[in-house]
Amino acid sequence: MYPSNKYGYYGIYVKNVKEILDREYYVETVVCHKEENKFKKLLSYINLYLGVIFKGIVNNYDYLYVHFISSSSFGAVLTKLTSKDVKLVLNAHCNDVIDDTKKDLINIRKTRRYIKYADKVIVPSEYFKNIVKDNYYYDEDKIVVYPSGGVDTSVFIDLDKEECKEKLKLNKDYKYIGFASRIEANKGYDIYLRFIKELEKDKKIGDYRFLIIGTGSEEKKLNSLIKDLNLEKYVEVRSMLEGEDLLYFYNSIDAFIFPTYRRSESLGLVGLEAMSCGTFVIASDNYGPSSYVKNNKNGFTFKSKDPIDLKNRFIEFSKLSNDKLDKMISKAKETAKEYDKKTTKNIIINVFE
Repeated sequence: MYPSNKYGYYGIYVKNVKEILDREYYVETVVCHKEENKFKKLLSYINLYLGVIFKGIVNNYDYLYVHFISSSSFGAVLTKLTSKDVKLVLNAHCNDVIDDTKKDLINIRKTRRYIKYADKVIVPSEYFKNIVKDNYYYDEDKIVVYPSGGVDTSVFIDLDKEECKEKLKLNKDYKYIGFASRIEANKGYDIYLRFIKELEKDKKIGDYRFLIIGTGSEEKKLNSLIKDLNLEKYVEVRSMLEGEDLLYFYNSIDAFIFPTYRRSESLGLVGLEAMSCGTFVIASDNYGPSSYVKNNKNGFTFKSKDPIDLKNRFIEFSKLSNDKLDKMISKAKETAKEYDKKTTKNIIINVFE
């Protein structure tokens, strides 16, 4: 994954890591851009593998660094086997090491095949570190926890809510709640919609309206569920936002809902971005978000896959005193700073010393 002109936010964290390394090392890249056409996607991967093999054999690299072990390692592993001096660093993401669906099992088999050649493995969270250690029998001392480029807290800042609503052309008569994610299986859009329905049943929606930001393979299912639940007047769906629009989104909403129940949710930078903007986060109590959302301290957590519990936590959030809310948001900002790209940059730099 790597950003392109058409998909500027796709794999942005990979680009962020490269830019950090660029300041310390000479870095060359071979990347795959997002392709919708299957044939073009196949050609993109062939170019990736051939590019890595060609550059790896011709140039005298100290390291080969691969993001997405299962899909991107073939050329790098082949190059390492023919070049004794080069070291291989693999960076695990998402369904590299955990299968969410049956089709992900092929990824697991590939990762098992490639990971044994790695000199180090980078993972986004302690949650993933334990999986790599326990399920792949990989040496714990060679696993590095690094939050995928981190969060730029100098970019994701507090802005005036009403001005941001105006930028996004939102109705200033409403308070907005937000969800931002790829629209894929187990990412939680269904839980989000059912939570809204539960609010409606209890007549608790009031002047709240709900945003969904994202694109993906299950957009049709998302839109069908909105219609089935008769939520059209409460929910607005927009394509994935980028740049300043994403910043405006976080600052336009009163709370960010992170309802993922995807086992391969390795960290979830969107939650940290929201925290950095001073936006209250309510997240499911498992997987990646549980690494940093601490219940009743810097946000709320709810029982995974339980829209009724999410509803109850949201109602609790809506009743927080200003003093309590300010204290929790302050803690959330402190948490985001712990994951700041400047704070964490030495972790990734030191991998290649």
